Amino acid sequence: MRIKFKKSNMPYVLISLVFSLILFFNVNGQNFSQLISSEANYEESIQNVPITVLYNSDEYFVHGFSSNVSVKLSGANRIQLNKEIDPDTRDFSVVADLTKLTSGTHEVRLKTKNLSSSLFASIDPEKISVTVEKKVKKQFDVSPILSSTTSNNGLKIGEMSTKPEKVEITTGENTMKEIDRVVASVDSSKLNTDQESIQAPVQALNASGEALPIQSDPQNVTVSFEIQTPSKEVSLYPIQEGDLPSAVESVKIDLNRTKATITGVQSVLDKIDSIGIPVDVSQIQGTVKKFIDVPVSGDYQVNPKTVSAQVTPVLKKTQDSETSSTNHSSSSVTEATRNSSGSSRSSETSATQMTSSQEEPTNQSTD
Repeated sequence: MRIKFKKSNMPYVLISLVFSLILFFNVNGQNFSQLISSEANYEESIQNVPITVLYNSDEYFVHGFSSNVSVKLSGANRIQLNKEIDPDTRDFSVVADLTKLTSGTHEVRLKTKNLSSSLFASIDPEKISVTVEKKVKKQFDVSPILSSTTSNNGLKIGEMSTKPEKVEITTGENTMKEIDRVVASVDSSKLNTDQESIQAPVQALNASGEALPIQSDPQNVTVSFEIQTPSKEVSLYPIQEGDLPSAVESVKIDLNRTKATITGVQSVLDKIDSIGIPVDVSQIQGTVKKFIDVPVSGDYQVNPKTVSAQVTPVLKKTQDSETSSTNHSSSSVTEATRNSSGSSRSSETSATQMTSSQEEPTNQSTD
Protein backbone atom coordinates (compact mmCIF):
# COMPACT_ATOMS: atom_id res chain seq x y z
CA MET A 1 0.00 0.00 0.00
CA ARG A 2 1.49 3.28 -1.00
CA ILE A 3 1.02 6.32 1.15
CA LYS A 4 0.59 9.55 -0.68
CA PHE A 5 1.35 12.91 0.85
CA LYS A 6 -0.39 15.93 -0.33
CA LYS A 7 1.84 18.78 -1.41
CA SER A 8 0.09 21.00 1.03
CA ASN A 9 1.34 18.81 3.92
CA MET A 10 5.05 18.86 2.96
CA PRO A 11 6.00 21.97 4.99
CA TYR A 12 4.57 20.38 8.10
CA VAL A 13 6.49 17.19 7.49
CA LEU A 14 9.79 19.08 7.12
CA ILE A 15 9.19 21.08 10.27
CA SER A 16 8.41 17.92 12.21
CA LEU A 17 11.61 16.31 10.93
CA VAL A 18 13.75 19.28 12.05
CA PHE A 19 12.25 19.24 15.55
CA SER A 20 12.78 15.50 15.77
CA LEU A 21 16.48 15.91 14.94
CA ILE A 22 16.89 18.67 17.50
CA LEU A 23 15.31 16.53 20.21
CA PHE A 24 17.49 13.57 19.18
CA PHE A 25 20.75 15.51 19.48
CA ASN A 26 19.70 17.09 22.76
CA VAL A 27 19.02 13.72 24.28
CA ASN A 28 22.10 11.97 22.86
CA GLY A 29 24.55 14.87 22.90
CA GLN A 30 26.43 13.55 25.94
CA ASN A 31 26.88 10.16 24.31
CA PHE A 32 28.31 11.82 21.19
CA SER A 33 30.70 13.84 23.32
CA GLN A 34 31.94 10.68 24.99
CA LEU A 35 32.36 9.03 21.60
CA ILE A 36 34.39 11.95 20.29
CA SER A 37 36.51 12.17 23.43
CA SER A 38 37.31 8.46 23.20
CA GLU A 39 39.11 9.25 19.95
CA ALA A 40 41.26 12.01 21.59
CA ASN A 41 45.07 11.75 21.28
CA TYR A 42 47.40 11.06 24.21
CA GLU A 43 50.87 12.60 24.29
CA GLU A 44 54.10 11.68 26.05
CA SER A 45 57.61 13.13 25.78
CA ILE A 46 60.58 10.77 26.06
CA GLN A 47 64.04 12.09 26.91
CA ASN A 48 67.46 10.63 26.04
CA VAL A 49 66.37 8.33 23.24
CA PRO A 50 69.58 6.92 21.69
CA ILE A 51 70.34 7.44 18.00
CA THR A 52 71.14 4.36 15.94
CA VAL A 53 73.68 5.36 13.28
CA LEU A 54 73.70 3.25 10.12
CA TYR A 55 77.05 3.34 8.26
CA ASN A 56 79.92 1.15 7.08
CA SER A 57 81.79 0.78 10.36
CA ASP A 58 84.59 -1.22 8.72
CA GLU A 59 85.54 1.69 6.49
CA TYR A 60 84.42 4.83 8.28
CA PHE A 61 84.59 6.51 11.69
CA VAL A 62 81.78 8.97 12.51
CA HIS A 63 81.65 11.63 15.23
CA GLY A 64 80.54 15.14 16.07
CA PHE A 65 76.90 14.54 17.01
CA SER A 66 74.86 14.12 20.17
CA SER A 67 74.06 10.48 20.80
CA ASN A 68 70.58 11.14 22.29
CA VAL A 69 67.46 13.06 21.27
CA SER A 70 64.00 13.83 22.66
CA VAL A 71 60.90 12.24 21.11
CA LYS A 72 57.25 13.25 21.56
CA LEU A 73 54.79 10.44 20.92
CA SER A 74 51.05 10.92 20.40
CA GLY A 75 48.13 8.64 19.58
CA ALA A 76 44.74 7.36 20.63
CA ASN A 77 46.03 3.96 21.73
CA ARG A 78 47.07 4.48 25.31
CA ILE A 79 48.28 0.90 25.75
CA GLN A 80 50.60 1.13 22.75
CA LEU A 81 51.84 4.52 23.92
CA ASN A 82 52.73 3.18 27.36
CA LYS A 83 54.62 0.31 25.76
CA GLU A 84 56.80 2.68 23.72
CA ILE A 85 57.51 4.91 26.70
CA ASP A 86 59.14 2.07 28.62
CA PRO A 87 62.71 1.38 27.33
CA ASP A 88 62.34 -2.30 28.25
CA THR A 89 59.28 -2.83 26.03
CA ARG A 90 60.00 -0.24 23.34
CA ASP A 91 59.86 -1.31 19.68
CA PHE A 92 60.71 1.93 17.91
CA SER A 93 64.15 3.50 17.50
CA VAL A 94 65.58 6.75 16.12
CA VAL A 95 67.83 6.22 13.11
CA ALA A 96 70.43 8.30 11.26
CA ASP A 97 71.13 6.69 7.90
CA LEU A 98 74.68 7.46 6.66
CA THR A 99 75.08 4.49 4.33
CA LYS A 100 75.17 6.66 1.21
CA LEU A 101 77.54 9.31 2.61
CA THR A 102 81.29 9.67 2.03
CA SER A 103 84.00 11.50 4.01
CA GLY A 104 83.08 14.99 5.18
CA THR A 105 80.60 16.77 7.42
CA HIS A 106 76.92 16.20 6.60
CA GLU A 107 73.50 17.22 7.92
CA VAL A 108 71.29 14.16 8.34
CA ARG A 109 67.55 14.01 9.03
CA LEU A 110 66.51 11.64 11.81
CA LYS A 111 63.73 9.11 11.34
CA THR A 112 61.83 6.64 13.50
CA LYS A 113 61.89 2.92 12.79
CA ASN A 114 59.40 0.20 13.84
CA LEU A 115 56.94 2.76 15.25
CA SER A 116 53.34 1.53 15.52
CA SER A 117 50.99 2.96 12.88
CA SER A 118 48.67 4.10 15.66
CA LEU A 119 51.32 6.51 16.97
CA PHE A 120 52.94 9.65 15.64
CA ALA A 121 56.48 10.84 16.55
CA SER A 122 58.10 14.26 16.68
CA ILE A 123 61.94 14.21 17.05
CA ASP A 124 63.90 17.06 18.62
CA PRO A 125 66.22 17.91 16.96
CA GLU A 126 65.00 16.75 13.58
CA LYS A 127 68.50 16.86 12.05
CA ILE A 128 72.05 16.27 13.27
CA SER A 129 75.45 17.27 11.89
CA VAL A 130 77.79 14.28 11.42
CA THR A 131 81.46 14.10 10.45
CA VAL A 132 82.46 11.03 8.46
CA GLU A 133 86.17 10.06 8.20
CA LYS A 134 88.17 7.14 6.89
CA LYS A 135 88.86 4.77 9.79
CA VAL A 136 92.46 4.29 10.97
CA LYS A 137 94.09 2.51 13.94
CA LYS A 138 97.34 3.06 15.83
CA GLN A 139 99.00 2.04 19.11
CA PHE A 140 99.97 4.67 21.69
CA ASP A 141 101.71 4.72 25.04
CA VAL A 142 99.23 5.76 27.73
CA SER A 143 100.31 8.12 30.53
CA PRO A 144 98.44 8.61 33.82
CA ILE A 145 97.43 12.16 34.73
CA LEU A 146 95.73 13.65 37.80
CA SER A 147 92.94 16.18 38.02
CA SER A 148 94.96 17.66 40.93
CA THR A 149 98.32 16.92 42.59
CA THR A 150 96.54 16.39 45.89
CA SER A 151 93.34 14.60 46.82
CA ASN A 152 90.39 16.11 48.67
CA ASN A 153 91.73 14.85 52.00
CA GLY A 154 95.14 16.43 51.45
CA LEU A 155 97.05 13.30 50.41
CA LYS A 156 99.90 13.89 47.98
CA ILE A 157 100.11 11.52 45.02
CA GLY A 158 103.53 10.10 44.18
CA GLU A 159 104.74 8.04 41.22
CA MET A 160 102.09 6.43 39.00
CA SER A 161 102.07 3.71 36.34
CA THR A 162 99.48 2.11 34.02
CA LYS A 163 98.66 -1.45 33.04
CA PRO A 164 98.65 -2.05 30.14
CA GLU A 165 101.22 0.55 29.10
CA LYS A 166 99.93 0.72 25.51
CA VAL A 167 96.44 0.98 23.99
CA GLU A 168 95.07 0.82 20.44
CA ILE A 169 93.30 3.97 19.28
CA THR A 170 90.68 3.91 16.50
CA THR A 171 89.54 7.21 14.97
CA GLY A 172 89.30 9.16 11.71
CA GLU A 173 92.44 9.78 9.65
CA ASN A 174 92.27 13.57 10.17
CA THR A 175 91.61 13.22 13.88
CA MET A 176 94.55 10.81 14.23
CA LYS A 177 96.90 13.57 13.02
CA GLU A 178 95.71 15.82 15.86
CA ILE A 179 96.54 13.38 18.67
CA ASP A 180 99.33 14.82 20.84
CA ARG A 181 99.20 12.26 23.67
CA VAL A 182 97.02 9.50 25.10
CA VAL A 183 96.30 9.64 28.82
CA ALA A 184 94.44 7.85 31.60
CA SER A 185 92.72 10.59 33.58
CA VAL A 186 92.52 9.91 37.34
CA ASP A 187 90.05 11.80 39.51
CA SER A 188 92.24 12.57 42.56
CA SER A 189 89.19 13.31 44.71
CA LYS A 190 88.41 9.56 44.70
CA LEU A 191 91.82 8.47 46.01
CA ASN A 192 92.52 7.47 49.62
CA THR A 193 95.20 5.73 51.68
CA ASP A 194 93.38 2.37 51.43
CA GLN A 195 93.93 2.22 47.65
CA GLU A 196 96.90 1.15 45.59
CA SER A 197 95.25 1.32 42.14
CA ILE A 198 92.18 2.64 40.34
CA GLN A 199 90.45 2.17 36.96
CA ALA A 200 90.74 5.23 34.71
CA PRO A 201 89.26 5.97 31.25
CA VAL A 202 91.57 6.46 28.27
CA GLN A 203 91.50 9.80 26.45
CA ALA A 204 93.32 11.20 23.42
CA LEU A 205 94.30 14.88 23.70
CA ASN A 206 95.42 17.42 21.14
CA ALA A 207 98.22 19.94 21.69
CA SER A 208 95.79 22.26 23.50
CA GLY A 209 94.75 19.52 25.92
CA GLU A 210 91.30 19.07 24.38
CA ALA A 211 89.77 15.58 24.22
CA LEU A 212 89.38 14.10 20.75
CA PRO A 213 86.74 11.62 19.50
CA ILE A 214 88.31 8.16 19.60
CA GLN A 215 87.67 4.54 20.44
CA SER A 216 90.22 2.90 22.75
CA ASP A 217 91.00 -0.77 23.24
CA PRO A 218 90.82 -1.24 26.18
CA GLN A 219 88.55 1.63 27.18
CA ASN A 220 89.98 1.72 30.74
CA VAL A 221 93.40 0.96 32.20
CA THR A 222 94.57 0.23 35.75
CA VAL A 223 96.54 3.09 37.27
CA SER A 224 98.80 2.19 40.21
CA PHE A 225 100.04 5.00 42.44
CA GLU A 226 101.89 5.86 45.63
CA ILE A 227 100.36 7.94 48.39
CA GLN A 228 102.70 10.50 49.97
CA THR A 229 101.12 11.27 53.31
CA PRO A 230 101.77 14.80 54.60
CA SER A 231 103.99 14.95 57.71
CA LYS A 232 104.99 17.54 60.29
CA GLU A 233 107.33 17.82 63.30
CA VAL A 234 105.70 18.82 66.59
CA SER A 235 106.98 19.36 70.13
CA LEU A 236 106.34 17.04 73.10
CA TYR A 237 105.81 18.24 76.66
CA PRO A 238 104.96 16.42 79.92
CA ILE A 239 101.58 16.73 81.62
CA GLN A 240 101.54 15.84 85.36
CA GLU A 241 98.58 13.65 86.23
CA GLY A 242 97.41 12.33 89.61
CA ASP A 243 97.87 13.64 93.18
CA LEU A 244 101.36 13.68 94.69
CA PRO A 245 102.02 11.42 97.71
CA SER A 246 101.97 13.21 101.07
CA ALA A 247 105.76 13.03 101.49
CA VAL A 248 106.48 14.55 98.04
CA GLU A 249 106.53 18.29 97.60
CA SER A 250 106.97 18.34 93.82
CA VAL A 251 108.39 16.34 90.93
CA LYS A 252 110.72 17.03 88.05
CA ILE A 253 109.83 15.31 84.76
CA ASP A 254 112.38 14.90 81.96
CA LEU A 255 111.37 13.39 78.58
CA ASN A 256 114.00 11.52 76.60
CA ARG A 257 112.92 13.48 73.50
CA THR A 258 110.99 16.68 72.91
CA LYS A 259 110.11 16.26 69.21
CA ALA A 260 107.97 13.82 67.21
CA THR A 261 106.78 13.50 63.59
CA ILE A 262 103.07 13.21 62.84
CA THR A 263 101.57 12.11 59.49
CA GLY A 264 97.99 12.32 58.24
CA VAL A 265 95.49 14.60 56.57
CA GLN A 266 96.95 18.05 55.95
CA SER A 267 93.94 19.88 57.35
CA VAL A 268 94.38 17.97 60.63
CA LEU A 269 98.14 18.50 60.81
CA ASP A 270 97.69 22.24 60.41
CA LYS A 271 95.86 22.33 63.74
CA ILE A 272 98.57 20.50 65.76
CA ASP A 273 101.80 22.12 66.98
CA SER A 274 102.48 20.10 70.14
CA ILE A 275 101.38 16.94 71.96
CA GLY A 276 101.15 16.53 75.74
CA ILE A 277 102.56 13.36 77.34
CA PRO A 278 100.52 12.33 80.43
CA VAL A 279 102.73 11.22 83.36
CA ASP A 280 101.10 9.62 86.43
CA VAL A 281 102.87 10.81 89.65
CA SER A 282 100.41 9.47 92.21
CA GLN A 283 102.68 6.55 93.29
CA ILE A 284 106.04 8.31 93.12
CA GLN A 285 108.39 7.53 96.08
CA GLY A 286 111.75 7.98 94.42
CA THR A 287 113.33 8.62 91.01
CA VAL A 288 111.74 6.37 88.38
CA LYS A 289 111.69 6.00 84.57
CA LYS A 290 108.34 5.46 82.85
CA PHE A 291 107.64 4.42 79.23
CA ILE A 292 104.56 6.21 77.91
CA ASP A 293 102.62 5.93 74.61
CA VAL A 294 102.32 9.20 72.73
CA PRO A 295 98.60 10.10 72.48
CA VAL A 296 97.21 9.97 68.91
CA SER A 297 93.82 10.11 67.19
CA GLY A 298 92.43 8.31 64.17
CA ASP A 299 93.19 11.35 62.01
CA TYR A 300 96.99 11.12 62.25
CA GLN A 301 99.88 8.84 63.21
CA VAL A 302 102.98 9.64 65.27
CA ASN A 303 106.62 8.57 65.27
CA PRO A 304 107.96 7.58 67.75
CA LYS A 305 104.96 5.92 69.30
CA THR A 306 106.55 5.69 72.78
CA VAL A 307 108.77 8.00 74.85
CA SER A 308 110.41 7.61 78.26
CA ALA A 309 109.97 10.04 81.14
CA GLN A 310 112.30 10.26 84.17
CA VAL A 311 110.40 11.41 87.23
CA THR A 312 112.43 12.79 90.16
CA PRO A 313 110.52 13.64 93.37
CA VAL A 314 111.40 16.50 95.72
CA LEU A 315 110.57 15.33 99.28
CA LYS A 316 109.01 17.55 101.91
CA LYS A 317 111.23 18.63 104.92
CA THR A 318 110.08 17.31 108.39
CA GLN A 319 110.84 18.61 112.03
CA ASP A 320 113.01 15.55 112.92
CA SER A 321 115.13 16.02 109.87
CA GLU A 322 115.59 19.71 110.75
CA THR A 323 116.68 18.85 114.39
CA SER A 324 119.07 16.20 113.11
CA SER A 325 120.45 18.71 110.68
CA THR A 326 120.99 21.26 113.52
CA ASN A 327 122.78 18.72 115.82
CA HIS A 328 124.94 17.65 112.91
CA SER A 329 125.91 21.25 112.30
CA SER A 330 126.85 21.82 116.06
CA SER A 331 129.01 18.71 116.14
CA SER A 332 130.75 19.85 113.04
CA VAL A 333 131.52 23.25 114.60
CA THR A 334 132.91 21.70 117.84
CA GLU A 335 135.10 19.30 115.91
CA ALA A 336 136.36 22.14 113.81
CA THR A 337 137.25 24.13 116.97
CA ARG A 338 139.19 21.21 118.43
CA ASN A 339 141.07 20.70 115.25
CA SER A 340 141.88 24.38 115.16
CA SER A 341 143.30 24.38 118.79
CA GLY A 342 145.42 21.33 118.12
CA SER A 343 146.78 22.89 115.02
CA SER A 344 147.74 26.01 116.97
CA ARG A 345 149.67 24.08 119.61
CA SER A 346 151.44 22.08 116.99
CA SER A 347 152.41 25.26 115.25
CA GLU A 348 153.84 26.74 118.47
CA THR A 349 155.93 23.61 119.18
CA SER A 350 157.27 23.61 115.65
CA ALA A 351 158.19 27.26 115.95
CA THR A 352 160.11 26.66 119.25
CA GLN A 353 162.01 23.78 117.73
CA MET A 354 162.98 25.86 114.77
CA THR A 355 164.25 28.64 117.07
CA SER A 356 166.43 26.23 119.05
CA SER A 357 167.91 24.78 115.92
CA GLN A 358 168.80 28.22 114.66
CA GLU A 359 170.51 29.25 117.93
CA GLU A 360 172.89 26.28 118.19
CA PRO A 361 175.20 27.27 115.31
CA THR A 362 175.61 30.71 116.87
CA ASN A 363 176.98 29.27 120.12
CA GLN A 364 179.47 27.04 118.33
CA SER A 365 180.86 30.01 116.47
CA THR A 366 181.45 31.92 119.68
CA ASP A 367 183.52 29.16 121.14
